[in-house]
Amino acid sequence: MPAFSKSQNGVQLNLDGIVPPMVTPFTPGTEEIDFDLLAAEARFIASQGAKSICVTGSTGEGHGLTADEIHDITRTVVDAVGDGIHVIGGVIADTTHETILKGLAAKKGGASSLQITPPHYLWAPDADGLVQHFQRVGRAVELPLLIYNVVPWVDIDVHAMSRIIDEAPWVLGVKQSGGDMHKVADMMAALHDRVPITTGIDDLLYPTFTLGVDGAVSCLCAVFPALTQELFDAVRAGDHDTAKAIHDRLLPVWRTIEGNNMTANAKFAISLLGRDVGVSRSPILAPSENRKNAIRQALADARFI
Repeated sequence: MPAFSKSQNGVQLNLDGIVPPMVTPFTPGTEEIDFDLLAAEARFIASQGAKSICVTGSTGEGHGLTADEIHDITRTVVDAVGDGIHVIGGVIADTTHETILKGLAAKKGGASSLQITPPHYLWAPDADGLVQHFQRVGRAVELPLLIYNVVPWVDIDVHAMSRIIDEAPWVLGVKQSGGDMHKVADMMAALHDRVPITTGIDDLLYPTFTLGVDGAVSCLCAVFPALTQELFDAVRAGDHDTAKAIHDRLLPVWRTIEGNNMTANAKFAISLLGRDVGVSRSPILAPSENRKNAIRQALADARFI
């Protein structure tokens, strides 16, 4: 792990490499969590060499989970993967109060750090509100916080992010997502000496890796944990022919998965790869027959099935 200047209570975030953000399997009809499938998928990801796993994030449909469900999902995954794998609890919430409740639930479930979006329903907090938010969450949960910078209308720019890192002691990492590689470059230039920077931009994993980000937490990492790690390792080794070939293989598949029903599309792709991960919760619908055909064709063209 690179040397970063910031720590809290002697702790730093290790975000090195691929951190698959797990899907959450729901049972068809009832849409209740299928904990057996969840545990099986966690064990599969662990078998692919992941050092860390993220649960209840965007790919895990964390926006629609209760605090109790976040606890139960986190505990199931922690128990399934055992010691040696870092489990990050995802929190997507619209108030500081709700964020703390869900963060404490993830901590009680065994999470060793949290990935947190800024509050974002309708009104955008200013920099003062964001600093206070992450200060209060950190004091309440006392776990390392990874800011998930993905919300378009609460886009934390590099200046606000720098202030948060300076003034909120438990903020120990940034996941720059939202599809903007320019912001990845800005965060790397301004902040990377203090905290790790990871990417969440699925179609730009390769170029963001070349910028030197510490790793990735993105949907493709959940679908293809071993291959995205191979892509990361190839860039680290300077093997850009291999890295570009993997990028070219993954990109058409991602183009069939991305979109409003992304989690359902990803689950269908995973099912074609031989892993049962259930369905998504309404109102996210199963992919249409046209979309299923597109996903199936892209996987076949890329020699995954």
